[in-house]
Amino acid sequence: MTGKVYLVGCGPGTPDLLTIRAVNVLESADVVLHDRLIDDHVLEHTKDEVEEIYVGKKAGESNKQEWINELLVSKAEEGNVVARLKNGNPVIFARGGEELQYLKEREIDVEIVPGLSAATSLAPLIGVPLTKRGVSSSLSILTGVGRGGSDPSWENVGDTGVVLMTVKNLSRVVEKLTESKMSKRTLSVLISSGSTSDERILVSQLDRIPELAEFVGIELPSILVAGEVVGELLDIKGRTFAAFRPFQRLDRTKELAMEAGGIPYVYGICKPKIPHNSNLKENISEDGDVIVFMSPTGVEVTENLIDFPEIKAIAVGNTTAKALREQGCEHITVPEKQSSDGVQQLLKENNWDALALRSAIADKSLEGALNVDAYIMEPVNVSKAINDYSNNEPDYTLLTSGGMIEILLTEAEKSGEKRNLIEKINESFVLSLGRKCSEFAESQGIRINYEFPQPSLESFFK
Repeated sequence: MTGKVYLVGCGPGTPDLLTIRAVNVLESADVVLHDRLIDDHVLEHTKDEVEEIYVGKKAGESNKQEWINELLVSKAEEGNVVARLKNGNPVIFARGGEELQYLKEREIDVEIVPGLSAATSLAPLIGVPLTKRGVSSSLSILTGVGRGGSDPSWENVGDTGVVLMTVKNLSRVVEKLTESKMSKRTLSVLISSGSTSDERILVSQLDRIPELAEFVGIELPSILVAGEVVGELLDIKGRTFAAFRPFQRLDRTKELAMEAGGIPYVYGICKPKIPHNSNLKENISEDGDVIVFMSPTGVEVTENLIDFPEIKAIAVGNTTAKALREQGCEHITVPEKQSSDGVQQLLKENNWDALALRSAIADKSLEGALNVDAYIMEPVNVSKAINDYSNNEPDYTLLTSGGMIEILLTEAEKSGEKRNLIEKINESFVLSLGRKCSEFAESQGIRINYEFPQPSLESFFK
């Protein structure tokens, strides 16, 4: 007597998203064929004497499908109940449809057991609704690589676009989405190994997501969700928001978070101090075309050393420019790219004789300028801040510089708590003020979820 084949969807990854129907099939199966991404715990639902056969395919092994088809038929013809396990839903961007046809043509009894598709389940699992009144009324599900390498239909993509199998050609996917109806600034999220312990979430505007994905090392399996619904991940209303800041930045950071509806836990961990052996005053007194300020702190520590209305200044960003204006500085230039690279490009274009006021813990010198250590950040009550942070479970953690991270991790290492602190940070949604901060964080095992397009708190909390 011929048996039966069940094409079973096992959900996006974690075994607790199996359907009851899938569990019932597994418990009755004589033979189980499973793919590479099936969690081992899924197979614990099978009976002791079950025959397990691994049929996972690697890239370039598409010819293996014919062997799988024949194996399904032969096992069923032996009278077995056969469970063919696939991630997600077996007939959404999988080979389930082909297997279904192959079995039916050979008169094998076959049944589809739907599972939660990664396309429709991973975004909700991290808090992103795929449709939302007034934001998204249409949804498109596409694959980054079409059948035989051909393109899916990119025309008229919905308000929300979900793209599976996208990492290897992410730049082209972004190009196609923006050619359709989405702008380059449309928010998107890459979800890698979704719903598993290896899950990685990366949020960015579409035009930045390919470069950021390469930077942090996003790997397969991953999906891309693009659309304004992704903004839910950056909405801090009613959510707890933690940040480690210099003491003079505490009030402003709290104020911004509260104005955005967040519940702030802002910890002061350092104060600026001019080094004892600094030649700052002598360098400032020398003639030059322009003074570069890389942060508002550089403005604050020199307020009694500089006649601000008389100088020409470069401010790395709008917040620093605001601090300069408050000191009476009238001639301020902000580079188009608000970063060290932007300042260096500005200096090169204008051939200015520049003095750059830096933190002593800045990661590298500014090319094209005389770099002076204007201040050091003196740690204050760091262990208390770490303890208070660890006792809370913030939804968001803001990291503003490599220097702030270094102060935290140096103190945590003294007590043997460095690894615990990194794990605690990674349990939250981690915000980075800019690339230099992200680079240091990632080098320490801290996983950045969102990097500000502009290094300004005001730009995030608007």
